[in-house]
Amino acid sequence: MADSNGLYRIEEFPEIFVDACLRDSEGQFMFLSIYGRDGSIMQFIAAMELGDQERGVQRFHLVNAAGERHPVDVGGTDRLTKHAGRLPRQNLFGPLSQMWVFDKRLQQPDRANRIAWVLHQEGGAKASFDGGPLTNVTLQDRVWKTIVGLSPVALLDHWRQPLLTWCENKRATQALGDAIYPAIGPVQAVRVSLTDHFVGFIKDGVKNRTLTL
Repeated sequence: MADSNGLYRIEEFPEIFVDACLRDSEGQFMFLSIYGRDGSIMQFIAAMELGDQERGVQRFHLVNAAGERHPVDVGGTDRLTKHAGRLPRQNLFGPLSQMWVFDKRLQQPDRANRIAWVLHQEGGAKASFDGGPLTNVTLQDRVWKTIVGLSPVALLDHWRQPLLTWCENKRATQALGDAIYPAIGPVQAVRVSLTDHFVGFIKDGVKNRTLTL
């Protein structure tokens, strides 16, 4: 279950705040949404790039208003990319920037292996992760669209629910975040991986008419 307790402060960089963080099963972050002044953000990014060198950081901690701490591992920074924006000048905190730091795999589908990631922001996103127009779609809508795009065989719209159910049961779709490293904030991510078993299920379903044409 996602932990949605507002803004988190980075303990090691107290001028940086986080409203969303997704970690993998090893505790390494896959997506991080940060706020701060330009200089503070650049200092944080530089420390992550230094890693185990002097003044570098390999792990940091997110702390909420209740004092709860969440460890976040950095991992290799060559896997990361960034997207930056600036908040309107008329705000309570002065000139602040927002930056998304995330694993490139979240944005670049592996079509050869039929693997892709779906990101979704709950509660009406202020910005679209992929740069596309904002629409009132659900996470399940985005997952289905990704499955259709990855599938090597054409899929009919009325197959949506049985295929989504099969994918969830067979872990062809897996949400990022668990009891040890829960998703923090309103952003959700689902990994979609379609193996030959997916194609076999469709063929069998058409043959025995559980998937009708």
